[in-house]
Amino acid sequence: MGLSNPYTGYSISFVLKPLPIFTTIPRDAEGLNSLLLPLIDKYRKENEESHSSNVRCNWRSNWEIHKLPEFQFFNEWILQHIQDVCSYHLSIPSISFKIMNEWIMQYEEGDYAIPHEHFPHTLSIIYYADCDDNAAPVIFENDISIQPEVGKLIIFPSNISHQVKQTKGRRTVVSLNVNGQ
Repeated sequence: MGLSNPYTGYSISFVLKPLPIFTTIPRDAEGLNSLLLPLIDKYRKENEESHSSNVRCNWRSNWEIHKLPEFQFFNEWILQHIQDVCSYHLSIPSISFKIMNEWIMQYEEGDYAIPHEHFPHTLSIIYYADCDDNAAPVIFENDISIQPEVGKLIIFPSNISHQVKQTKGRRTVVSLNVNGQ
């Protein structure tokens, strides 16, 4: 007996709904970076081996930075910004989020990230802890291009495809995926 297609009889409808990409440079980013950048440097010295992924960069941490006690202040800061976006911009005041994974990437000249998304997670976050003026932008679907700036925070739905073309400048990025709970 052959396998039958379990999807027979389904129809597909598409809904065109704009998906927001939130960007900001929080007022406290400089103070945050004064604590975060030394931790990143220390972590990299203790964990020199880079982990491979869809990002072709000089160095990338493992996926579990969120489990390290020394990064908890940063995680709480990120979760508060996500809560603020949901409360004030999306009118969803009572949702909470859990960090599912978090990683650090350090790009140098020629590094890039191929197009990808972070589905099945709910939201993805990019935080530029440090970057040169000539660092390549992150490019989202529909050619939405966001230029890196020190302290810039980007929050977006995880199912939006994004990439980084080959960069001419270096950058240190912390990325996270979160799920609603």
